[in-house]
Amino acid sequence: MSEKSFLDEAEVPENVAIESQLPLNAIDIESQKDMESGRYHALRSLHKWFAARPTPAVRLAVLASVYPGEIDSDELLRLMKIGPKEMDTGIADYVEEKFTEKKGNGTLDDHYDYPNPNTQSPTEAEIKNLQSKLREAWGGELPTILDPTTGRGIIPFEAIRYGIPAKANELNPVPSLILKAGLEYAPEVGSLDPAIREWRDKILDTARENIEPYYPTEDPGRQILNSAMTYVIQCESCGGEIPLVSKWWLNKDSDGGDAILPVYEDGEVRYTYTRVEDAPDTYDPEDGPLRGESAECPHCDVVNEQEDVQEKIHDGDFEFSIYGVNYETSTGERKYRAGNEYDQKGMEKAKQRVESDFDLLTFLSEPVDVSSRISDPSSYGMHEWRDIFTPRQLVVQYEFLQAFEEYKPKITDEYEEQRATAILTVLSLAASRAMNYNSRLNQWRDSRGYGSHIFTDNNLIMKKMSVDNNLSAPRRGYRKHSEHVIDAYEKLVNYLPDTNSAEVVSMDAGQLTTEFESGSVDAAIVDPPYYSSIMYAELSDVFYVTQKEYLEDIHPDIYSSSLTDKDNEAVANPYRFEEIADDEQSKDDLADQHYESKMEEIFAEVQKLLSSGGVMTVMFTHREMDAWDTLTSALISAGFTITATHPIKTEMSDRIGVQGKASADSSIFLVARKQDTESPERTLWEDVQDGIRQAARNQAEEILDSGYNISKTDTAIAAYGPTLQKYAEAFPVVNKKGEEIRPREALSQAREAVTGVLAERFLKTEGLEQLDSLTRWYILSWLIYENDTIPYDEARQLGVAANVDIDNIKRTTKIWGKSQKDIVLKDHTDRVQDIVLLKSDSADNPSSRKYPVDPTDTRFTYTIDTVHGAIHVYEREGPRSAWEWLSDRDLKSNQEFEATVTALLEVLPTDSDMREVLVNLVSGETGDYLDINLDHIDMSGEDRQTELGDHQ
Repeated sequence: MSEKSFLDEAEVPENVAIESQLPLNAIDIESQKDMESGRYHALRSLHKWFAARPTPAVRLAVLASVYPGEIDSDELLRLMKIGPKEMDTGIADYVEEKFTEKKGNGTLDDHYDYPNPNTQSPTEAEIKNLQSKLREAWGGELPTILDPTTGRGIIPFEAIRYGIPAKANELNPVPSLILKAGLEYAPEVGSLDPAIREWRDKILDTARENIEPYYPTEDPGRQILNSAMTYVIQCESCGGEIPLVSKWWLNKDSDGGDAILPVYEDGEVRYTYTRVEDAPDTYDPEDGPLRGESAECPHCDVVNEQEDVQEKIHDGDFEFSIYGVNYETSTGERKYRAGNEYDQKGMEKAKQRVESDFDLLTFLSEPVDVSSRISDPSSYGMHEWRDIFTPRQLVVQYEFLQAFEEYKPKITDEYEEQRATAILTVLSLAASRAMNYNSRLNQWRDSRGYGSHIFTDNNLIMKKMSVDNNLSAPRRGYRKHSEHVIDAYEKLVNYLPDTNSAEVVSMDAGQLTTEFESGSVDAAIVDPPYYSSIMYAELSDVFYVTQKEYLEDIHPDIYSSSLTDKDNEAVANPYRFEEIADDEQSKDDLADQHYESKMEEIFAEVQKLLSSGGVMTVMFTHREMDAWDTLTSALISAGFTITATHPIKTEMSDRIGVQGKASADSSIFLVARKQDTESPERTLWEDVQDGIRQAARNQAEEILDSGYNISKTDTAIAAYGPTLQKYAEAFPVVNKKGEEIRPREALSQAREAVTGVLAERFLKTEGLEQLDSLTRWYILSWLIYENDTIPYDEARQLGVAANVDIDNIKRTTKIWGKSQKDIVLKDHTDRVQDIVLLKSDSADNPSSRKYPVDPTDTRFTYTIDTVHGAIHVYEREGPRSAWEWLSDRDLKSNQEFEATVTALLEVLPTDSDMREVLVNLVSGETGDYLDINLDHIDMSGEDRQTELGDHQ
């Protein structure tokens, strides 16, 4: 229990800095820099985890949530280690100016003329000055920060880095181990070097000796680094061998690259090595037997369908096959060769070992517990976690564990308990990190010539072209990964001079008052799980089962269960509710309810733990309105109201692997305080509706006017902040019937208001408001999302803003199609019947009837149909027919047609096929006929027709 005394209201600051204006542009820029490879927080190098905030955004949340009153922009940025050391004022302007300047040949730090803030800790003088201000404002004591859903722990780490007491909690054991290393051992035990490297070398030497027989090689001077591996199945038709390879590249380079030239003879396949530039002209390294999920037999050309391929792998009716090898010569040169009989002997030797060694029979035998069919490795026969490894990979994992176990008692005997535990913990993180690069779930990357880690796309999908790593080899093996982990740990130690550790627990965040005293926390910084984007527990089991083998006796409190806790995890996972869903409540509804319930539990615990003047800052990133609706409802139900909001860029813009592409690039910081205990009066929705719309509109205009560097999509999401603040201030909100209005309705109003602002700012086309709803929705979709793929919920909400129900028009218009959780906007190729067939004897061809737009019609229901028809005619029959088609329909004077064409030219990407044809349509004689004013649109450099004979 904490002995922190309760603070009276008079002893706490009335406001903190995060409730005032902040230099967001500069922090946003620094956050983007922080997300570049090699610049991020050392905690991220300790071990893989599935979410991480950039350090500048975290520091802002930590410092501004406890700093009393307003804080000068320069003072805050200096404290955050942003800007040149000698600069006293104008730091924000300096950072923004450097961001717009072209970077020279030097490093990013050279360009900005100050070091990476990640590597810079505050000085003793800065910490002393900060603590003095904090004590003065917080009743003589330093405020305590709580992170109830810590993840890998960057928030509490940055708190103790600034000398601010911190409490950290994490339910999942995998990041809990990272917390042990970074928040306890780094500040309390300190450096483990050089002892830890000496023990690492002993473990590696022992494991290497035992692994070597499984990597035989024809040339003793060569050491296998890693191998490209696939599955060979037998053809359903002829029984011939089919390697499940889609392309034969091993490594692409500027001259061509290394590849495999397969030889198919007598129903068998063997591999030969080639440089692509030296291969026969008929050779195509992109042409492998695998066609999507099906496989074409190279012996008889029969296609083996996806179901048959999957069934064979599921039933074990295949052979592991090494088709390419990356090796190192005795002089250290890295080269490639084809897989051969020596590689197969090594694989076979490992298979015999696994089948005969009793100890190996139960190694990593915990069941795979993955609910999503998309990400479930058991669909390919991997029912236990041992199955995600080939026999050789399993033996390698086992031998490293055995080497670790050999030295574990020696380490515990040689050092005092906490130091020994720290050494063993960090070494186990190294082993787990190395495992991340050696399984059947790893993809061979021909662009780099070696394999990826498991979670390149945050799922557990089996890869048909996988990698087999020799972890005993120096490059990309255990030694390299252990160096990453040890170096990261030592950096953390250096970042924390003379500081206290954080108080770390590993439990359900909805039960924190059983561990911490009520009122013992002054600021809670919550980075909640990403709703439905990432299934943390399901994914992390792959690490958990390995770490448990290493540390079950060292950390029995963390590794007490068979697998990770999925029942108490705060995520919205519909697949977990399939068996209990019914007509009244779908699995999605039940998943939403679970997430909202768990988040309300967590927020309620935080409410109890906060002191009377305490602040909660919630960092949330999501595109789906359902996520914001459930999170906000949970926050308000737990007794909070929102006092301020800030948009911060915290995600990589090209980030992949989140389900449904649901995560946005920017986060919103929601700042909340406890509500008054009195029961508030209900507010009528009609009384706040206009204010909510105006708040959203003001936020969008402010962002656009400031030049804040976020996308149109994130501009709309940034408006959620002030919208939710207005809603929370008015809560509870009801309609005239007395029915509750949920946050979703307010967010819907915000989306509509922001869409209007974006259309006003970025579309110069006149008459857009006169277009039919469907056409307007189509144009706005391209404007805001800038590509043809949009999260379904966002597309539906944009439809509400445009006054169209996209579900009702889907079947009749076929203007969009579904792709998992996304919609895909359709163009003329998917919507218009073939005019050539319609004019021929094939007019009744059934294949044309599935397209809703008949180009021979003279009038169309929607203007977008008219435009798609014109594009089709131009593309199918050429400019002259298009001229006649346009003239017959008198489109020269059609304002709706002109507005649609002009708007599409404004919003379509320059590389899209639809835009290319539109450019031609408004050029040459068809352009002369239409006579559309396009002076405001830059079409320089684009190919255009000049007369009616062109482009036919």
